[in-house]
Amino acid sequence: MLKNRTGQVGIEYMAILVLFLIILIPVMYIGMMDIQIEGQTSQARIAVDSIADTADRVYAQGPGTTTTVEVYLPAGINYASFSNREVNINLYLPTGSSTDVYALSRGNLTGTMPTLPGRHVLVVTMNSTGNVTIREATS
Repeated sequence: MLKNRTGQVGIEYMAILVLFLIILIPVMYIGMMDIQIEGQTSQARIAVDSIADTADRVYAQGPGTTTTVEVYLPAGINYASFSNREVNINLYLPTGSSTDVYALSRGNLTGTMPTLPGRHVLVVTMNSTGNVTIREATS
């Protein structure tokens, strides 16, 4: 009779453990997804802010000024663009949605921005027409 009771306690512990795991796994998955989204958007925020700040410095110094800025672009970029005074990165999120991360500059921005993830060096130049041109540095 004592053996049967010990087996029942073991089965109850296993049932509690399985129930705990059934609850814990989705909670951990959601938490990890939130961390990934926060990391992506933070990297994009740092990149657009760095580009806009560098463009502002070049704009303030006037035509002929050139400098570089190093940025790290996150994975999941749908597109990145310069429009008037805005630096914009559109991110595809793991949830299936997308979000825009942008920063404003004082001068009109033109040029192209890479969309591949990783480290990029961008050349920022103030030209004679009053536009700030941004392009990726050639190796």
